[in-house]
Amino acid sequence: MHTNKPKNNLRTLLVHAGEKPDPVTGAIAPILVRTKTYKQNTFGVEARWQYSRGTNPTRTILESKLAEIEGSGQATVFSSGVAAEASFFLTLNPGDHILFCQEVYGGTFRLLEKVMSRFGIMYDFVDFTKEKTIVKHITPKTKYLYVETPTNPSLHMIDLDLVGKISKKSKIPYVADMTFSPPCATRAFHYGAETVIHSLSKYYAGHNDVIGGAVITKNEALHKHLLLMQRTLGAILSPDECYRVIQGMKTLQMRWEYVSANALQVAEYLNAHSKIKRALYPGLKNHPGNAIAKKQMSGGYGGVLSFETRDENKTRLKKFVDCIQKRNVIIYGESLASPESILAYPPLMSHGALPRDVRLSLGISDGFFRLSVGFENYKDIINSMRAGLKELR
Repeated sequence: MHTNKPKNNLRTLLVHAGEKPDPVTGAIAPILVRTKTYKQNTFGVEARWQYSRGTNPTRTILESKLAEIEGSGQATVFSSGVAAEASFFLTLNPGDHILFCQEVYGGTFRLLEKVMSRFGIMYDFVDFTKEKTIVKHITPKTKYLYVETPTNPSLHMIDLDLVGKISKKSKIPYVADMTFSPPCATRAFHYGAETVIHSLSKYYAGHNDVIGGAVITKNEALHKHLLLMQRTLGAILSPDECYRVIQGMKTLQMRWEYVSANALQVAEYLNAHSKIKRALYPGLKNHPGNAIAKKQMSGGYGGVLSFETRDENKTRLKKFVDCIQKRNVIIYGESLASPESILAYPPLMSHGALPRDVRLSLGISDGFFRLSVGFENYKDIINSMRAGLKELR
């Protein structure tokens, strides 16, 4: 049995973790330090602050806050979620193998196929719902098991208890990309994860104005490698963006609960619509992973849902999207977890890098859409969807 409830209330941690009023001025807001370099006081003595590519006080506050909220480990932040992943992968050696769950973010797939494969990093994608399948694909070179849950964009639920059990038995650590289920919903460390990855651009920042990523790990050696990657590659998160993430985190749980309630209403509407082939949302009772979601997530199931239209005609799909946009409630675009509801088309956007046969094998058909439900009144979102669906057969 596991619990997502920390010793200190998470709402309180989201506000105060990693922060203290400034000892000189008493300022409550975290310090925003934009300097490039720092005065060195003593010749031959290494100062804590030297050059902001290496260390920055605002970034340090964010990293401390992330680790405390995740409940363990040490955090390293980067200029994007993909930069965080790339920095993690570059701690591996040529010939090392990673076993991934079957569906991952398209940017992760592109990073592996186009870049990491050139460095000799080996990988396989397998069904992580079955223990035998996972164990069968573990090799002597396997260094990590790597999961997303819920997955992007199909929202498959991975049982972290199962992955934790396999990880412990095989002595192979597992990494969890928890972008779709931040710690106000799931603390992956409580389920045996060694390392957690987030796109800070999404729920953590939450306001469509930041691109960033983070790796939080309990492995001290890995953390040191990540600091080296951060300093050497220079894919750092700017002080201004660190500041915005810190401020966004204070409302994370409230935003999560609100968009979760909104998304459930929209998902139930789409689930019952005759022109929708299937609606995918972990909070739906007919979702295959609903039982896992209930066990693993708290405070709701997030603001992201996906659906597949029966009609895959490109001309009518364009009319569907155009009609929705004209109502000025839902925006057609990429990304998710913002105040604005955003309708995305994974076949051309997040998963456009996948070969078509691979995409279709994952169930991402030409009629597949992802909707990130925002702060609008759910009735207005539903009315926009209703109008758009009239354009389809």
